This record gives sequence, C-alpha cells and structure tokens, in this order.
Amino acid sequence: MKRRAVLAAGATVAGSVVAGATVGATRGATTGDDPEPRPPSPAAETTVETGAVRPGTRRETPYFEVGSDDSGPTAVVVGGVHGNEVSGYRAAERIAEWEVTDGSVVVVPWANVVAVRRNEREGPDGDLNRQFSIGGEPETPLARSLWELVAAADPDVVVDLHRSRGIYGTHGRWVGQALFPTAAGGATSDADAVADRVNEAVVPASMWAHRFRRGNTLGGTSPLLIHKVSADLDTAGVLVELTEFYLDVDTQVRWTELIAERLLSRHGIERRGSAI
Repeated sequence: MKRRAVLAAGATVAGSVVAGATVGATRGATTGDDPEPRPPSPAAETTVETGAVRPGTRRETPYFEVGSDDSGPTAVVVGGVHGNEVSGYRAAERIAEWEVTDGSVVVVPWANVVAVRRNEREGPDGDLNRQFSIGGEPETPLARSLWELVAAADPDVVVDLHRSRGIYGTHGRWVGQALFPTAAGGATSDADAVADRVNEAVVPASMWAHRFRRGNTLGGTSPLLIHKVSADLDTAGVLVELTEFYLDVDTQVRWTELIAERLLSRHGIERRGSAI
C-alpha cells in the first residue's frame, strides 16, 4: 500500500481519525508491573503519523504508522488484544519506536485498551480475540473498527502479539513459545524460518524447552484475528505466543520484538539497527 493510506481513509476506518496527534515522551522500552499504556518515543529519523480507533469513546486507542517513504510493503502489528498479556503490548510499544528503512508498519499497541488498563484478559465486551467472525462482520464495535483498520492497510503481513502461561506441546492447553501462521501468503515458511533464527540467536542451549516452534496453521476455523486475516484477506499473518514460564517480562518483550522484526524482514520491511 501507499504509506499514509490508512490515515487518508480514516473516515471509513474508525468513524474519524485524529491525525498528527502528539506522541508522548514516555518511552515504551521498559516494562515493569504498571499496566498503564506508555506512549512510544519514535526515533527522530522516522516518519510517524497517528490516528485513533474508536475515537471519542472509552475504548479509544491510538495507532501509529511508522515508515520510511510513500511506497513499499506494509505490515500491521497488534498488541494488547488481551489486556493482561503485558509482553505483547510492551513489544508493540517498542515497535512503534523503530526507525523503518524500507516499507511501513501500522502499530496498534493497546487494541483492547480498557482491558490493558485493568490488567485483565477481557474487556467490557468479553474476549476480543473471539469476535472476528469469519466471512462476515466482526461481532462488536471495537472488533469491527480494528478489522476495518487492518483491511484498509492492505497489509503484506499481520502480526498479533500475545503471551501464554505455559509452553506449547508441554503444558496442556498453553501455547507459549510458538508461532501460529496463516494458511496464506507463505506464513508457514515464515514461522519455521523465524523460529529457527531466533532460537539460534537468543535462546540459550540450557533452555531447550523454550525453543520456538511453529504451531498449527490458522485457516479460518475460529473467530480469531489471525484466522480472519487468513480466510478473509488471504494474507500472511502470524499469531506470536511467548511464555511467562521461567521468563521475566523483559526477556518476553525482547524476544517478542525480535520475532516481529524477523517476520517483517521476510516481507521486505526493514528496521535500522536490527538486533539479530
């Protein structure tokens, strides 16, 4: 897509968009226990534009469009769909601070901002990641507005950042340390390659249980955001799950950010000063 197309389409994306809003000076690079959203401080060299999803409501939450020029590939990165998954939205805050040298990234750090502020999984309308009906309109106003933003971006890849309590394949129903790709856009190859790269770069040999792996393919069988990306947009997407099992929040955030960086790189979106 052309950069700024999301903001230009604001009237249809979210009812209205606050363009050019002030970006706060508090950096999102640190973690800690405070669940309050921390506005990012983007690199001075990066072009940043801002808008809002559900403006004028208690669910109003900003998004940031970070990029290098008016053309090239586009990614959408979402954090905070579940408000108690701190590493996902803290990593998204950091991504909104990147200097992007190729392509652009639309970042929604606090998708379910009421749940984030309460440090709860669900918001007033229930589990946001069960509201993206396949083949039809999402079930709630917030889910609809988020989906309109994603679709308007015409993304090459969508990345949804989450945190689980346990490890996929080890701890029953928990799904941490796994990358769940769409059935579209070569995302299964992306998940395999990025898991291998991050394992090699940052996961200590002594932490073999924490090695990342590809999870099952998401093709549109459940009303999750990435399922809908696969079925309705036929686009690459990955649901990223870190575990909190024997991982401090700072490590969860760092590894989540690295995974997002490598996933976007595979679609031609490059960050200056890549960490790996």
